[in-house]
Amino acid sequence: MEMNDRIRARRKELKLTQGVLAKLVGVNRVTVTGWESGDYKPGGENLQALAAALGCSTTWILDGSGDINNETPPHSATAHFGVKRIPLISWVQAGEWTEPDASITLSDVDEWIHTTAAVSNEAFALRVRGDSMTNPNGSPSIPDGSLVVVDPDFDNAFQANGKIVVAQIEGSTEATIKKFTIDGPFKYLVPLNPNYRMLEVNGNCRIVGIVRQVIMDL
Repeated sequence: MEMNDRIRARRKELKLTQGVLAKLVGVNRVTVTGWESGDYKPGGENLQALAAALGCSTTWILDGSGDINNETPPHSATAHFGVKRIPLISWVQAGEWTEPDASITLSDVDEWIHTTAAVSNEAFALRVRGDSMTNPNGSPSIPDGSLVVVDPDFDNAFQANGKIVVAQIEGSTEATIKKFTIDGPFKYLVPLNPNYRMLEVNGNCRIVGIVRQVIMDL
């Protein structure tokens, strides 16, 4: 097995996408694609970071020697006893988190949280700002300062119908959080606070992820 085959096989064994591995190492996805295709090889700090992300030694990556560590890497955002460690990012970063050529990587993350939600390895957290999702009539309500756990792993818009989502509006530099509703041919982003208006979105909105958990202080 060649180096590129070992990298690809180990990544798949850990159930990581190329995008997630790129964020863990601190490079872009194209670089990981190059490593796995054999176009070029990791070296220096990238090799060390790759070994840490894959939970193996640098020598195993380089020539296959030594025993591979089959334990899950502690920083790979994979569950331990039902708890995952995920990055807390900004609303600006959220808009490009799942983009193939995103410049943001896990090395840009300053804060992490733990969640018990069943989410994918690409999940992230956001801190809610403002009261557009504060429901004066009760539950559900996501007040200012709450943390939301967001999972970008979903199939299509219909799967997000009726759920709280994080979305990127065309022309905006920041993502937003709203309830996503499909009504016939029309799609809407609906605030939980009736003092804010709902927004019709057809072709001008990309759903970044579905909110799977809300964490707040009482």
